[in-house]
Amino acid sequence: MGEGRKILLFKVSLLLSILLLGGLVFSGCRGFGAVPKGWSGGVIADETLFIGSMDGKLVALEISDGSRLWEVPLERQEETGGGFGCAPASTAVAIYGSPAVAGDLVYVGGYNGKIYALVSDRDRPREEPRWVYPRQGNIDGAIVGGPVVAQGKVYFASSDGKVYALDAADGHKEWVFDIGDKIWSTPAIDGDTLFIGSFDKKLYALDATDGSQKWEFETEGAIVAAPVVYNNTVYFGSFDRHLYAVSITSGQQIWKFPASDEDENKPGNWFWSKPVIYNDVVYAACLDGKVYALDAESGHSLVWFDLGSSISSSPVQAGDLLIVATEEGVVYAIDISTKREEWVNGDLKEEKQKIYASLCAGGGMVYIHTSKGELHVLNVQSGAKLWSLSLGSK
Repeated sequence: MGEGRKILLFKVSLLLSILLLGGLVFSGCRGFGAVPKGWSGGVIADETLFIGSMDGKLVALEISDGSRLWEVPLERQEETGGGFGCAPASTAVAIYGSPAVAGDLVYVGGYNGKIYALVSDRDRPREEPRWVYPRQGNIDGAIVGGPVVAQGKVYFASSDGKVYALDAADGHKEWVFDIGDKIWSTPAIDGDTLFIGSFDKKLYALDATDGSQKWEFETEGAIVAAPVVYNNTVYFGSFDRHLYAVSITSGQQIWKFPASDEDENKPGNWFWSKPVIYNDVVYAACLDGKVYALDAESGHSLVWFDLGSSISSSPVQAGDLLIVATEEGVVYAIDISTKREEWVNGDLKEEKQKIYASLCAGGGMVYIHTSKGELHVLNVQSGAKLWSLSLGSK
């Protein structure tokens, strides 16, 4: 085995080990210190940023200056002793997926196998959730991806291999679709169709009303990246190092990038993050440290940007800028119209802040949740840091 492949496999193993702790977590064993922390992205609604902290709380912040409006712990689990000499311990619920907001509720999934609906009122928070699913016990698998809300339902998936649809108002189970393999992806909804990828290497199109399968599309690698729907096409990346465009009606492939393994622009690693599509161009960030810009209709490679470090955080569009963060903590702004870098901010790299969480933008600012549990806010146009704070409890 070549040295380059050994290094790649080591990095892949290390990355997966961060999340593949579910077996130990659910067995109640903390003897090895393997406690998931979570790296939630944020969502903005009503001038409020909702984001999950690494100490298991949903935090509401004023978007302009980070003033803490409220924080509510999801819950604390009392772990029971297990094998390997494990002692009982109490641990906060890790939050990996970004919350979703609809109406007066904010929804968030926990690594403990529960989904929570909390009142989103910025002035009058409720300490107790409006509802929790399941009401007793938990789903037999961690919730890694985020929820989406549409048609009066909240949709999410779990590493138990199932996709769930609940009544958004009261948490009543509407339907469950069993894929049978781990799901870490966040679903996408378009009209009456839900799209989601799985570790079984397939993208599924499900009827959002009753959960029946419309079609499935198979790749050669696991799919954890959230899909994006644009112009009757669903776009998504795979661990087979390809990006796909598939018809939302027929499930037939329109194109894949690269079209051939001989392509000189062939990606050198997996696609982990959600693509961004703007003005008929697909921007796909890859673990090989590059952002690929592709023609949305043909998949033809227009240009690519080498940012020098793996990208697992989902980029965000802010006006004419694409904001991308590398794992090592460097943040880039790429001008969508000129296809050139507008600015670069390496402050977080100097502070040894890793970035895995999806980015969030609004009000001329981009919000970045780092591996140290801190929120850093940059000016979209200049890249200058405006303010930062710890998301941990005060």
